[in-house]
Amino acid sequence: MQDSLTRLKSRLRGLPGFPLARFLFRLVKSTESRNAALLLLRPPHGLYQPYGTTSVDRYPQIFRFVRESLGDGPDLRILSFGCSTGEEVFSLRPYFPRATLMGIDINPWNIYVCRLRRLRVRAPKTVFAVAGSVSHLADASVDAVFAMAVFRHGDLNTSPPPPQSAHRIRFADFEQSVVDLVRVLKPGGLLVIQNAMFRFCDTRAAEHCETVLTIERESPPQLYGPDDSLLQGVRYPDVVFRKRP
Repeated sequence: MQDSLTRLKSRLRGLPGFPLARFLFRLVKSTESRNAALLLLRPPHGLYQPYGTTSVDRYPQIFRFVRESLGDGPDLRILSFGCSTGEEVFSLRPYFPRATLMGIDINPWNIYVCRLRRLRVRAPKTVFAVAGSVSHLADASVDAVFAMAVFRHGDLNTSPPPPQSAHRIRFADFEQSVVDLVRVLKPGGLLVIQNAMFRFCDTRAAEHCETVLTIERESPPQLYGPDDSLLQGVRYPDVVFRKRP
């Protein structure tokens, strides 16, 4: 049955009017789908995952680990990179009641929703900004960075997966992003990456970090290498990385 559906989807993608039909379907499917479709009309520089799927307290094991590693305090600064509509930022608040929480996202609509929610719940020390990079942040200014389900693209999540990723996301862009994320981390700060389609260990930023948490998953994400080619049968459980002094 699954093979038949896969073959049918493959045939549909080959039809001349398929891209337009998919765009129109996404416009009416849901707010999230419409938002992604409009974003993809003119993809901004730095876009990885156009789909903003998220949920509340999505990674409790990881959140607890970072809390236990860093503690909490008024001088702590934590960044959610690709914060979508803010669920991750607001979920982090119970773990870090006194810290400054920052969320950035490349999608202006997502940040608009975040700011409305902040006003509604009256969240102090919670900041949101439209951005696709951390170029605006100073060196060694952040204690932890969460990049969860950001370095991936939903259109690559097919069966079988495409042999190349470059038509959607490129390793070179991923590497530049994580180099910049490590730059803004304080020595001893934590970088959290999960559900990425590339491996942090393949980047030049990895030499400045050590792995401090691994999580084995039953269904790990499909991975691509530095040449943007599909990696067959490769698992990569490393999730949290500490910046070396």
